[in-house]
Amino acid sequence: MLEQREWTDWQFTREDLRQTPSVHCGWTVEREELDRAKACSLIYSASRKLQLPQITSASACVYLHRFFMRHSLKEYHHYNIAATCLFFACKSEETLRKLDSFIPVIVYYASKGNRKAPPGTSEFEKWRMVILHTEVILLEALCFDMIVDHPYVFLIEALEKIRPTQQLSQMSWNFIADFLRLPLCLVYPPRAIAMAAISLATKVASFDMRKGLEDGLWMDRVGADNDSVSEIVQWLLDFYTREAQSRSVSHSNADSAGNEVVQTPASSPGSATSPMSSTIVAHQSSPSSEPK
Repeated sequence: MLEQREWTDWQFTREDLRQTPSVHCGWTVEREELDRAKACSLIYSASRKLQLPQITSASACVYLHRFFMRHSLKEYHHYNIAATCLFFACKSEETLRKLDSFIPVIVYYASKGNRKAPPGTSEFEKWRMVILHTEVILLEALCFDMIVDHPYVFLIEALEKIRPTQQLSQMSWNFIADFLRLPLCLVYPPRAIAMAAISLATKVASFDMRKGLEDGLWMDRVGADNDSVSEIVQWLLDFYTREAQSRSVSHSNADSAGNEVVQTPASSPGSATSPMSSTIVAHQSSPSSEPK
């Protein structure tokens, strides 16, 4: 079994997340969580367009969660930090991208496709200054600690032991991306998050997809901490509910207000919606597919 690096410098509790700089500046815990998730969604969207590996986007999400334990969302907009974290992760993970190609992608997704920022424009220059200036602040907030232990490593190790179906393996892999949108990485070690991804996948997968794992004994085989796994899964499920409620309110407000004005840089609220959240919603609203 792989050994985990010491991560106590970045280990917090749920209570710590109720006393972050953002909360002290007037954010609710729920609002901060949603803003963090929106920022990570921007990271994932831009990463796909830039054809970056998942490790790069995962590192960027972890950097972002760590940053907001030292700084507030009132002081630094979550989209600005998302862009900076992803650009920095491209360096730390040796998947470099030039600003000329990086900034236009960030602006496109941050503005929901309403803005463009080709090199040489004022929009491009605004974002270039934001990223270059904030990168120094990010490094200081991270204490120049660029090393991140990812759940993916432990997920692969566990999947090799329990050998689930290909579909369930892929679903588990996808759930890790959703877990990283939340500050779970600050409270639980990466191995626990990996086990929670498998656990959640077994709960929502069809009977055929979770064949051989129905009895839950796989958790004993991989040495999973049942309490931690349950807490992590419940955290994400609770967030899915709040996210859906927030999206419903946003749509209602948009219908009432008409066209929204998108400010810059990075002030569009965007959407924190995840593809996997729709999987959960569909599962919870439909009858079980398991044979009687």
